[in-house]
Amino acid sequence: MADHVDSNRSDWSWLQDTYWYVLPEDLPALQLDPEENTLTWVIDQTVWHVTGYGNGYFWGVSAAMIRQSGEETSQQGLASRPVCFSMLGTITPEGRVHLTFIPSLTSSSRSATIGIGCAVEYRSGWSLEMQMSSGSGTRTAHWAYMVRVQPGDASWDSLPGVGISVPQILQGCEPPQLSDV
Repeated sequence: MADHVDSNRSDWSWLQDTYWYVLPEDLPALQLDPEENTLTWVIDQTVWHVTGYGNGYFWGVSAAMIRQSGEETSQQGLASRPVCFSMLGTITPEGRVHLTFIPSLTSSSRSATIGIGCAVEYRSGWSLEMQMSSGSGTRTAHWAYMVRVQPGDASWDSLPGVGISVPQILQGCEPPQLSDV
């Protein structure tokens, strides 16, 4: 958690250069296979690195790994690999959040994912309580408390549900750069 966060909820500049992840209890997500009309519980670990902030806007990268329940969680045993997204968001003075996750050009997915939520006090600090629905064909619905993580935290080195580190899940994810124009 940040050493000091301004109690003025309209100043969200402290978001810059922060990392966020999904707690173990919030990992379950629900997937729909429309061809079979079946629902399946999956594990969805998502990590954000907010690289910039200005005037109620923030941006950075996100990496997500969705795996089947029961799938091995060691790095060598994972069948799924992280998928990178550029992240573009807004946060209102009251803490309402709207995020767009744009897949990288190398991704097989071309559709953006929208997340909505709000900043809330949770577990003695700020959390971003988020909801999203994504996918083309198979759809995944997920809500979670996104909480801060930083070097030295146990989850930094071994993310719940996937067993890899924050740097590993974000490897190869390139954040958008603010233009000088």
